[in-house]
Amino acid sequence: MDLDLITHWQPKSGRVVEWRVTREGESVAASAETNRDLPPTTMQDRHLRRARVTAERGDPQSPWIGIAFDFDGPLDRDAMTRSLATYVRRHDTLHSWFSFDEATTDAADTSFEVRRHIVPAASIDLEYRASEDVLDPVAIRDLVAARFASETSALSWPAFVFGAVEHEAIEGAESSAGFTLFHAIDHAHTDMNSMVLTYSELRRLYTAEITGSDAELGPAGSFAQFGRIESERAAELTLQSPEVHKWLSYVMRSGGSFPGFPLPLGADDAPKPAIGSRFVVADEVYCEKFGAVCKANGANFIGGIFTALAIAQFELTGRADYTALSPVSTRSADDAFSQGWYINLIPVGIDIDDKRSFTQLCEVGQKAYHSGKELLHVSVQQVIDLVLAEPGTGGAVGLSRTLTPPPVVSYIDARRLQDSHSYDVSRVRGIVGGKDTQIASMWINRMHDGVWMAISHPDTPIAHDSVKRFADLVSSIVETVAEQGDYEFTRAVGAR
Repeated sequence: MDLDLITHWQPKSGRVVEWRVTREGESVAASAETNRDLPPTTMQDRHLRRARVTAERGDPQSPWIGIAFDFDGPLDRDAMTRSLATYVRRHDTLHSWFSFDEATTDAADTSFEVRRHIVPAASIDLEYRASEDVLDPVAIRDLVAARFASETSALSWPAFVFGAVEHEAIEGAESSAGFTLFHAIDHAHTDMNSMVLTYSELRRLYTAEITGSDAELGPAGSFAQFGRIESERAAELTLQSPEVHKWLSYVMRSGGSFPGFPLPLGADDAPKPAIGSRFVVADEVYCEKFGAVCKANGANFIGGIFTALAIAQFELTGRADYTALSPVSTRSADDAFSQGWYINLIPVGIDIDDKRSFTQLCEVGQKAYHSGKELLHVSVQQVIDLVLAEPGTGGAVGLSRTLTPPPVVSYIDARRLQDSHSYDVSRVRGIVGGKDTQIASMWINRMHDGVWMAISHPDTPIAHDSVKRFADLVSSIVETVAEQGDYEFTRAVGAR
């Protein structure tokens, strides 16, 4: 499974079929009542506030996540319509849209609550329409990108888009049989793991519809209820809570702010258009050997990866204190098949001190990751809000309330995800939008054939050079550990 910016997605030619909710469903949604017993999660709350502020400024934004994947055989439009309707009705987060207490309030003012409106599942239905043949894949991508950008806001309903490209034999076009399903939804309702579950569930639902079999789906869970549970946990936090003190110690490692990319990105003056760069870190043979070295030295694969990142930062910049924010799943067993943004960011802090080899450091990296996971159910934003609510406290520790999303370092072992062996044959692609940025975030995915790293960064010559230097060094560290059983570093090479 690859992760692409929408500008990098390369659909095959064909006929576009689009699904939309019925007008009756939209009418019911517009008057849907609010439910204050089901607040948004902290991640949703900040995401929605950023979206509102950005929209009011007229700035471009792309707060959605998408996916595209292929099916063999011709599209049965009616069967897919039933499949999509079943899918949407099953997941309660897809029934929600959000508004603010006062239509004209400052979205960044957290004293005004974000309210959830719930659309009755029984009122939700979909219908399709087919466009004229579109032979040009670029025209298809532009059409899909326009819908993703304009029809996926969680501040209205629906916040999702579904469509397909039928790849029938069309005169004058080079296309194969089958079809590609595409889907996007506001990030407030999803994460990349949820997108993978979407892939598996829709394949099962569609197969069941065309064969008359049972889809055999797991329980849908409830992300709306998850927001309530999270809110109740957050209400129990105090300035004396150990989780609060632990988060503050990590935040202060970076001077009261979030860590950034270790090398210059050429966007200090202003945000620049975002672009994605993809790098192969190691093939599966190297991964197995690297993992064995990690295990022999008190770490697992993810601890080894963060250790390699810390070493790369040290060699390039001389900084011996590495801190990353890494997304981890907050799903319980009851939420295993649920749709939602089941993510919290945890801190991973590695102090190199006097250690000068991978094998000396990797157990430290593993313990750092485990230590960060102790904060799984407490977000840094909850801590910031709590501290700033006490007069004078926030300034004493250098904190400020921010709506700016931090850069993240994500690691996923995609081999463990549902139906992962079918990703290549189904051409599964995660799709995200591009917008102006000053930060660089990393997604490191282990697949059945190895590990790759995707970095979203400003589209500047300096950033292209920086992310390549960083990724190449991380790859060199991993491969050296795999080949030689260790990686030694004695001094920082410095940044150019």
